[in-house]
Amino acid sequence: MLRHRLLLWVAALPLFVVQPLLASIVQVGTCKTNVASYPTISAAVSAVSAGSTVEVCPGTYAEQVTITEALTLVGVAQGSADQVVITVPDDGLVANAASIFGQPVAAQLLIQSASPVNITNIAVDGTGGDMACVSNTWIAGIFYTSTSSGTLNKVRASNQIDGGCGVAIWAENGDTENQSVTIENSSAYNVDNAGIFTASGGTPSLSVNLIGNVVNASGVAGIVAQNVTGQIRTNIISNTSIGVFGNAAGINIAGNTVVASGYGIYLVQGGTATGNNVSGSNTGVLLAAPGATVKNNRVVSSAGVGLELGCFTATVSGNTIYDAPVGIDQDAGSLGSNNFGNSATTITQGCAAGAAAPAARPMLAKSQGQWRTPATPFGTRTK
Repeated sequence: MLRHRLLLWVAALPLFVVQPLLASIVQVGTCKTNVASYPTISAAVSAVSAGSTVEVCPGTYAEQVTITEALTLVGVAQGSADQVVITVPDDGLVANAASIFGQPVAAQLLIQSASPVNITNIAVDGTGGDMACVSNTWIAGIFYTSTSSGTLNKVRASNQIDGGCGVAIWAENGDTENQSVTIENSSAYNVDNAGIFTASGGTPSLSVNLIGNVVNASGVAGIVAQNVTGQIRTNIISNTSIGVFGNAAGINIAGNTVVASGYGIYLVQGGTATGNNVSGSNTGVLLAAPGATVKNNRVVSSAGVGLELGCFTATVSGNTIYDAPVGIDQDAGSLGSNNFGNSATTITQGCAAGAAAPAARPMLAKSQGQWRTPATPFGTRTK
């Protein structure tokens, strides 16, 4: 009999070993019945196994959260309440990661070496977290680090103010293995650097899908694509120095609405801009390299220039440009058919063969701190 009981115990042993590794559903708070509960988001994501779902009850959570394994984090409704907000802890933020560019980052919601991490219906508020960019420490509302991937849907990041070093949503990959991040139906407000910043290292290893987001009042750029591939599509961007900063040859910028930005769309390495609506900018679309495709965009009420080609060869056709002192500036002689209305000068040329006009592009200098980005933390100047 003893031997029989011993065999049964040994046979059952693997069940006790495996069970803690099984994915589960847990809650933060007490809005659900018959679900394991944790008092903080940090406690919940630390306790569950990979593949689990953490459902967060409505409320305010003053903490910095780090996720290091694949899971789903979702804000859930309770009655008429449907808002989950991660705020700055009472003792302030601390640096908890380093970017691929070498600067320390204080991330409010950090996704670190975890794939995939999918987040829905969560807000991150950086009010009170200003570190004045001391020691070049940046603040990020949500930060996907290298070797991480996932989807953000219906999230909001706001008030990441940090002496010019605040980013609402930041995703990067410096690893050689490709990763993918989707940011959709989300919003970024009132940050003093970039609303959405995406980047990879020397070889493009991050694919991004930035779709249907709203970005308003970003100090430098609404959306930055630094050496990544993918698409920036149907976003609404307003009140920024640069609406979309496309420093990536493999990026497709399509169907976006950019309002009241210094530069609506800035194509630094070529890339494609099609079907965008840009209004109230100083310059609608600006090129800094040959090989770009600029087609079927609508550029209205530019204070300076509708399309600034800078004497670079590009595919430029089907664009509609209204109400600009200069419709298309510094054409190298390769234009297709474009439409103009109420432009004092429709097209300027006069480019020497192979020459570009450096004065046409903005200076990104240290003395103009608003021009720095996480990829150029001390500023740079494009040639």
